[in-house]
Amino acid sequence: MFDFAELPDSYYGRTAKVGRTVKFPCPTKLDKDVDWVYLKNLESRQKHIYLGKIGIDDSWLDPRFTMLYKTQSHSLVIHNVTVDDSAYYRCVEDSGQGRRHFYRLTVTVEGICSTQSYK
Repeated sequence: MFDFAELPDSYYGRTAKVGRTVKFPCPTKLDKDVDWVYLKNLESRQKHIYLGKIGIDDSWLDPRFTMLYKTQSHSLVIHNVTVDDSAYYRCVEDSGQGRRHFYRLTVTVEGICSTQSYK
């Protein structure tokens, strides 16, 4: 379960229109890789998107999800977003031991918010 008791170091709400590209940066000062997790809503089970040096978990992942690596950042990029991409995304440094960054993505259709509900 998505546990907000794990106080995030940062929390961001993002809105994007269908068809756009969104990028969620995960800044890090550590040499270790980061982990990215996807959560459809607060009652769903989390799914791993990216597991540090192991790489992208493509057993369920849509190929529109990619990683962008830069010095001190491992950003999750979602190309051509759909309403179904409305969800929570979490980045954790140092294989789950470091800083936590949470994102909530809401995808809109031509200026109208999706009907996706978050609990």
